[in-house]
Amino acid sequence: MFAKTSIIITLIAVAFALPFNSQAQVRHRLGFTIGSNYSSLESDLFTTSTGRLSALVGCNFQFDFNDQFSVTQEVSFTRKGASVRAVHFVPEDISEEKTYDYFYNTFEAGAFATFYPKGFPIGLQGGAFFGTNFHNLNRNSRDLYVGDYVSINHATRAADLNEAFAGMDFGPAAGISVTAGRFQANARYYFGISNLYNNLDFVEEGHRIRSNSLRLTLTYFLR
Repeated sequence: MFAKTSIIITLIAVAFALPFNSQAQVRHRLGFTIGSNYSSLESDLFTTSTGRLSALVGCNFQFDFNDQFSVTQEVSFTRKGASVRAVHFVPEDISEEKTYDYFYNTFEAGAFATFYPKGFPIGLQGGAFFGTNFHNLNRNSRDLYVGDYVSINHATRAADLNEAFAGMDFGPAAGISVTAGRFQANARYYFGISNLYNNLDFVEEGHRIRSNSLRLTLTYFLR
């Protein structure tokens, strides 16, 4: 939480430190956003097999200080998760390789600063996001395990990790932006630094689950 707050405060400070002639030059715009989000999970308990591709909707409020610098507040909704490697232990036989799907919904709020180098049509973006996750419990396949793919004695039931995806997530984000009239296209990478594993109760300490996403969006501004 401290890291997220520090980044946002820094962005706001930089924005108001930039030179501009008068307050009248600051333009604010409301926009609506659609796009796609490809998410994945990183953990010491499992190996991600494939990420999850989902649609995204949202809106943002943008302050244009001049032709080269803007600050955007964005709110979006999407679905995240991944398919991970899991095993089914068969008595007196070789364990069977399977996959288990983790998926969850998330509302995210982000703050991003965009700088357009003079003479270049592509802007550089940096900022941070804060998300509230709502898990979709998958209680099927309770015979699948992660954590140890050799011995069931040290493995973790895959379904028992579902509760990890109900809580807060936050971290930095960076990307590029292209603006043409009322349209703005963005490509950003989101790196979650919150350990989602800590959302679990009564589990062994010391493990980690973190999120990351690659996001492509298109925003239409009302003016």
